[in-house]
Amino acid sequence: MTTQPATSGGLRKNRNFQRLFLGQSISIIGDSVFIVTVMLWIATRIAAGERWAPAAVSGALIASAVPALAVGPFAGVWVDRWNRRRTMLTADAARCALIACLLVLPALRSELPVGAQLGILYAVLAVAGAFGEFFDPSRLAIIGVIVPAEDQPQASGRLQATMAFAQVIGPPVAAPLLVLFGPSWALIVDAASYGISFLCIRAITTPASSETDQRRDSERASFGAELRAGLRFFAGNRVLMALAVTGMIATLGAGAVNALAVFFVLHDLHASASWLGVTASAIGVGAIAGALGGGALANRVGPGRLLWIGMTGAGVILVALACCTAIAPALVACFGVGVGVGIVNAMDAPISLRTTPSHMIGRVSAVFSPLLQLSAIIAMALAGYLASTVLHHFHLVIAGVTFGPYNTLFAIGGILFVLSGLGSIVPLRDIPEASVTAEPGAVEPAANAATQPGLAT
Repeated sequence: MTTQPATSGGLRKNRNFQRLFLGQSISIIGDSVFIVTVMLWIATRIAAGERWAPAAVSGALIASAVPALAVGPFAGVWVDRWNRRRTMLTADAARCALIACLLVLPALRSELPVGAQLGILYAVLAVAGAFGEFFDPSRLAIIGVIVPAEDQPQASGRLQATMAFAQVIGPPVAAPLLVLFGPSWALIVDAASYGISFLCIRAITTPASSETDQRRDSERASFGAELRAGLRFFAGNRVLMALAVTGMIATLGAGAVNALAVFFVLHDLHASASWLGVTASAIGVGAIAGALGGGALANRVGPGRLLWIGMTGAGVILVALACCTAIAPALVACFGVGVGVGIVNAMDAPISLRTTPSHMIGRVSAVFSPLLQLSAIIAMALAGYLASTVLHHFHLVIAGVTFGPYNTLFAIGGILFVLSGLGSIVPLRDIPEASVTAEPGAVEPAANAATQPGLAT
């Protein structure tokens, strides 16, 4: 174990980050291929030809999302108590084993009823998602330890670019894998990706003084007391509260767009459904560019300023996308939306690390994650309801642009993005230049808690 904190020498010379980045890149791509394979597996194999096949596919997505609401709020306390590196290793080992266990489903397909197959699949997705609720905030905390503050925006940008890249290549890789080799190969790929991530994380060294689990049991408060302390810190920080509200508003807009994307392509862009994948890829490519560019510019422009610029810009371009009636200009707009979203995603982690004491990262993350997940679920349900009922026959012409139910909700989503961006200008004005270095167990003064800006997602 090293005994000195990381010093800036650039990410290329930071072996700890290079190991983390390698493992996470492989794991993220494996996850992307896996989740698309699961959806295709259910639709074309397990529930093929059944009327309830769409509901079965939705069940897989719900099973993956539930842990953020059910486990996330409580996982943060344990993350702040435990050794973060050891927590990540345990989560990766468990997820590797869980995904590997699914290999029995293709082998026993003829012997297991459909309900049992879906039940096993949903259970594995839910449990794996629960382990992810422990892994993700631990990774954020580890980045704060192994990457100097001035390099954190670039590190976050690279990770976000990898996530966007995975979303771009996931569908085209998963489909042929399933058709040519069956679901077993995707399961092997995903399980192996967790194994590689495990080995990379194991090779990371962290300062012995950085882990809050070094505290003696007698020095720890009860679980309930630590949970309440995290909630008080969050609620007492006017910036975190303001950004939680703006983040939820933006998520409402994004959720509506995601739910209605296929109908927008069909009815407003007058294109076939096959173009949906192309538009998603355009957003993904833009997100890669935005994440990498945002990480490179953060130290010059400031992560707070970049975040609200990215969010506001994405909203303006989303409104422009709602006005498109052809696929070509829509692809350009999708790329622009992706750039803005990539910038916002890349700035989340460094702002959080500069705002939140190390011993509070798990609990602060555990507040944001369920709120945003809940907002996304509400947005998708509300958008579907409005498009099917209140706005079903909506027709309005403004400046020669015809607005129907789908592009109207797209435009509303863009406006919500703009409002979120503008509403975060003041709170993000004074982002600290260095990470908070409060000692584990320290109590934040009320005045400081109320003036430290930041966002953790």
